[in-house]
Amino acid sequence: MAKSNKSRFAIMGMLALVPKSSGYDIKKLMEGSTQYFWKESYSSIYPVLRDLINDGLIVQHEDLSKSERQRNVYELTGEGKKALKEWIKKPVEYEQFRNELLLKLFFGELVPLSTSRKHVEEFYQMLMGKEELYQTIKEKLRSEQKNDSGLPHWMMTLDYGLGQVKAALDWCRSALKQYDKLEKRSKDV
Repeated sequence: MAKSNKSRFAIMGMLALVPKSSGYDIKKLMEGSTQYFWKESYSSIYPVLRDLINDGLIVQHEDLSKSERQRNVYELTGEGKKALKEWIKKPVEYEQFRNELLLKLFFGELVPLSTSRKHVEEFYQMLMGKEELYQTIKEKLRSEQKNDSGLPHWMMTLDYGLGQVKAALDWCRSALKQYDKLEKRSKDV
């Protein structure tokens, strides 16, 4: 099943967490939670909401409570909750991993060593920022959501991200050592 087909479950999951959310609300919820491993754009959210309504998995309500402007909010139906739970129980279908950095490094013999090294150094700096961000999020969740029943699940996803970042930082250090050796060897020739 392609990512676009699973978007419906990401959106249904957000509606399970915060019923009566608008498309805008769903996007903001994702930006504050799942964006590091699952993103959706407005251009994908609204067609999926329409499809979920047509499939009888959510209902749409008009809400005037937050502004004078009409705003549509959505809520899971009983059938929608059932479909979401069934999907969560199914085995995970792992998707093909794609990484532009690794692709460029694979073809690195076609460019100067400094070009590939710079890519790794920039990746390393980005990862350092990401590690700091994840640690900040972890502390914030622990202090602000300590009584929320979802916290253990959120922490597991966050710890996965932290583990990936730490492994990638280790890989960067190793790759940079390899570039040191390659640069030394090219000077000796």
